[in-house]
Parts: sequence; structure tokens; C-alpha cells
Amino acid sequence: MTDALRIRSMSKTFDGVTVLHDLDLDIAPGEVHGLVGENGSGKSTFVKILGGLHSPDDGSSASVWDEELSFPVARPQQHGIAIIHQDLALYDGMSVSENIGISSGFDTTMLGLFRRSRERRIVQDLLREFDVDLDPDVLVGGLTPSEQSVVAILRGLRLLRKHQSHQVLILDEPTAALSQAESQKLLSIIRGLAARGTAILFIGHRLQEVLSVCDRVSVLRSGRLVATVEARATSDTDLVTMMLGYELGAFYPDRHLPDREREVLSVSGLSGGSISDLDLTTYRGEVLGVTGLAGMGQDEVGYLLVGHGRRTSGTVSIGGVEVHASVGQARRAGLVLVPGNRQRDSVWMEGTAVENLTIPFLDRFAPRQLLNGRKEKGFAAAEMRRFDVRPMQPAQHVSRFSGGNQQKLVLARWLQTHPKVLLLHEPTQGVDAGAKKEIFELIRAASDEGLSVIIFSSDIEEIVNVCHRVLILDHGSVVAEIPQHQLSEDTVLAASQGNYQLHEQR
Repeated sequence: MTDALRIRSMSKTFDGVTVLHDLDLDIAPGEVHGLVGENGSGKSTFVKILGGLHSPDDGSSASVWDEELSFPVARPQQHGIAIIHQDLALYDGMSVSENIGISSGFDTTMLGLFRRSRERRIVQDLLREFDVDLDPDVLVGGLTPSEQSVVAILRGLRLLRKHQSHQVLILDEPTAALSQAESQKLLSIIRGLAARGTAILFIGHRLQEVLSVCDRVSVLRSGRLVATVEARATSDTDLVTMMLGYELGAFYPDRHLPDREREVLSVSGLSGGSISDLDLTTYRGEVLGVTGLAGMGQDEVGYLLVGHGRRTSGTVSIGGVEVHASVGQARRAGLVLVPGNRQRDSVWMEGTAVENLTIPFLDRFAPRQLLNGRKEKGFAAAEMRRFDVRPMQPAQHVSRFSGGNQQKLVLARWLQTHPKVLLLHEPTQGVDAGAKKEIFELIRAASDEGLSVIIFSSDIEEIVNVCHRVLILDHGSVVAEIPQHQLSEDTVLAASQGNYQLHEQR
């Protein structure tokens, strides 16, 4: 059978350093093929070669549906390749129909006039074909993240169908910004695409999702293909071992007992946005989890607590002292939020590691309003060593660090402010397995020292294994509280669906 995509001896060298070594890869028509590896393993380089951004080394070859590619690849879509990046490149102010059609040049008359009604029918047929319930006229900016991902995928298919009858769809971290419920919807559509003959390369960090949607999985380590395995016969632990080259050991750190006699954060009757009459309390050294089904409010609470959203009622107190709805006052009181969208809200991508680490407290290095650069760089280097940020290059731009090392820089920055309560929204989103383990250990170490931590996450496995208690939200209110001795993925799922009563834990 003809391979949809065949790669042979693909290598890439930058400045004498080989980052991709003799890669051989085959993807069959109708196959969902996973590609996993630590950040820096060569995945991005491979995708950029297929996208035409890089040319591989001499001796590399690739073919799509038996058609040999020449490098650099010009117009990948004309060869049947569509790449959907994490940055979906959608236009919020344009409709679903306009976003899907824009890359294809829309449907036009012989005079070049835009035939809006015909274009809308084409998009309607596409939505109907894949059983997607979206209004072609709605603005993309008002869609959920999963719906936006679907629009980006359909845009790629529309573009391919204009040039080719066969399709190879490359999805780069398509679920990174999605909740588990949203991810499942998208994964269902991906399986539907494969059932229609589309070959799909699925790149992801959520290994359970990779195994659930893929037929086979290829593992890269340090630029080399170390294995291609059948998904049904493989576990996520197996994949981690192959990715790292050694057994990771206990993935989640042991949990100490928090001091339940020392209350730190008290929230009473908090309302605002989709949050309604919310109560919660945290204790010294406690890691509290907050979750629920998609859209139930867990993604808003942290922002409301620190003043990024307008409170309509309720009080927030730390150590008995009320904290008003102001970002500055929240920070001075020791209430700090690490946002879920790291690249947009947490780091200055064009800035260096030094600049990102010291932004909140530059006055420490400028006693007379003159910045002491040597002192600042020395501090940054020490923090990067302490948090094991790699590479240990303070002058390197943050955009050149992996997602896990970017997140460690963010945690290092805010832990230096000595907060009393650390709010973490999706703290391991877009982070590989090794870095996740390190982040969990940093959270454990901080709570050991008495810091109260609240994790707002859709990753049930993580909050079950890291937190001391978990609160379940439904339409912005707490409907269940699950103590550590009852924590399991089953109990969290049951509580999220209304099948666990608050009084059972008391």
C-alpha cells in the first residue's frame, strides 16, 4: 500500500550541531500517527522541514503519496500537506466561514469577485461532513478554544482539497490549550478524519491522549528515532522511559500533611463573571485543587481573586486581612497568580531570562535608581541553577527556552516575591514529562516551606496526585469537596457529574 508520508534518512544540522539524525518515518493513509519526545528532541525541526521553513541535510528524502518532495518545500498544500500549529493564526474579527476560506482564496467569479453565498455553502457542507455544530457566520473570537481548533483544522482541509485529493494533516500540540472535555471532542473529530482516509501526524505532550487517539507512536530522543510502537500495546510510562532513556521513577512527589490549624486564604461569597457565591479556604502548606467540567468557572477563579476580573460581591482575606480587588494590593498581600497562557501572559518572549526573572523587583538591583547589571545577572544565574533551568544562559531570550524551562523561570520569579498563596492556572500546560515532574517537585518543596498553593486545572490525573483536597465547581459554585483519602480520578469525575455529595467527606 502506498504510504501517505514516507521519510528516509532525514537529518538537519545547524552551525555544526546535528539536531535531527537519519529519521525514517512512514504514515499510512487513514492512520493517526503520534510523534512524541522531550522539548528539543527534534519534533519542531522536522515539522519546519515539511513546512518549507528549513531544508534538510543532503541525503534526506521525503515523499507524499509517492510524489517526491524537493527541498525547501514550496507550497506544502500543493503536495497535500497541511500543518496546524499551536498558534492557530485565526482572525477573531472574522467569521467561521471567512477564516476557513481565507487561505484558499475564497470562491470567486471569473472577475475575481467574492461569491459569499457559495463560499458559505462550501463551509456548511464541510461542517456537516464532520458533524460540527457551528454557525458559519459567527465570529471566531467568540468561540471556545476547541471550536477554534476545529476551525483551523477545517481551514487546512479546505486548502488541501483545493490542490489535492489526498491529505496529510500535521497537528502540532492541538490540545495543549484545551480542557479534557474539549480535547475529547477534538480527538473524536480527528478519528473521524482518519476514517475518511486522511493521514494524520499528531504531536503531543499529553501522553494518555496520544495513546487514545493514535494507531502508532514514534518516539524521538535527542534528534533520533528510538522506537515506533503500537499504541494499544504501550503505556504512557513506556513512552516516558523511551523519551528520556531511563525510568523516571515516582512521577508524583509524596505529600506531607498541611497545617489545618493555620488558615491562610479565606474567600466568602465571591461572585463575578461566571463565579457565583463561591467559598473556599486554604491552609498553611496545603495544595488545593479546583476543577470541574469545561466552562464551570475553574478557569476564572484565580483571575478574579487577584483582581483581573470585576468582583460583584464577596470578600477575600489573607491572614484575616481583607484583600480588595486590585492586582497591586493582591500582590502586596502575598497573593500571586501564574496564568495558564504562559507565552501570552506570563513571560516576555523577546526578553532575556535575566529580564524575565527580575522584572517584578528591579529596585533590588537599583538602590540609587541605577541598575546594577552585574548584581542582576548574578542573581538570575543563581536562580537558574536553583530551579535547574536549562540551558543555564541568563542572556538567552526566553523564546529559545523550552516550555518547561519557561515555566520554571516563571515559578522562580514569583517564588522570589515570597508569596503567601500561589495560584497556578494549568501549570503544566504544554510541558514535557521530565519538566512536569520537576514542576511538581517545586510545588511540593514550596508547600513544605509553608506556602499555600491552589491549582486550577482540567488535568484530573495531576490534581488527584498532587493536591491534598480538591474542590469541584458547577456553574461557578463549589458543589463538592473531596479529601485526600477519597481522591481518585473516578471520584473527581463522579463529583463533576453531580454524583458525589459534599457531606460524604465529613
